[in-house]
Amino acid sequence: MKNIKHTILLVEDESIIALKEQKLLEQRGYSVHHVFSGEDAISMVIEKSLDIDLILMDIDLGSGIDGTVAAGKILDYRDIPVVFLSSHIEPEVVEKTEKITSYGYVVKNSGIVVLDASIKMALKLFEAKEERKRTEKELLEREETFFVLFEGSVRPLLLMKDGLFVECNKAALTFLGIADKERFIGSNPMEISPERQPDG
Repeated sequence: MKNIKHTILLVEDESIIALKEQKLLEQRGYSVHHVFSGEDAISMVIEKSLDIDLILMDIDLGSGIDGTVAAGKILDYRDIPVVFLSSHIEPEVVEKTEKITSYGYVVKNSGIVVLDASIKMALKLFEAKEERKRTEKELLEREETFFVLFEGSVRPLLLMKDGLFVECNKAALTFLGIADKERFIGSNPMEISPERQPDG
């Protein structure tokens, strides 16, 4: 992650605080876009499709929607790590953010070291989540491909586990003279006998 310049969307309605945070973050190697409101944050992500890696979201954002509402709307549209950056330390506020996203909550004035560490952890957690999703998708695709080939094979194919048949293809049923696959699955080789076919 050291060689990647991540882009952050900073959502902060106080100009002086925003300038300070943006400067400190840029000194740490981040590319930072700043907006003043939750509505602007939603617009940047959804309407303008800004290519960002993480959102630093203040909770109190003036007269517009607050940060928790903005984060919820953004996450309904796109899965992206959101770290809340707020002066609130009340348990009910923190718990509210935890129901929206689990990438972190940083109290303002904690310092750039704490903020930087929180951002890096959130990015790592998100990447791990994305990697898991990619792995699960690949496994599902391989499984689907396997069963297409398995079922479509002209050779009788049987799968066993713990001495019992757990799967077979149509060719195997035909070879064994079995019409009812459900009767076959879960049986062992000693229990298999061809079903009597009606006299023709």
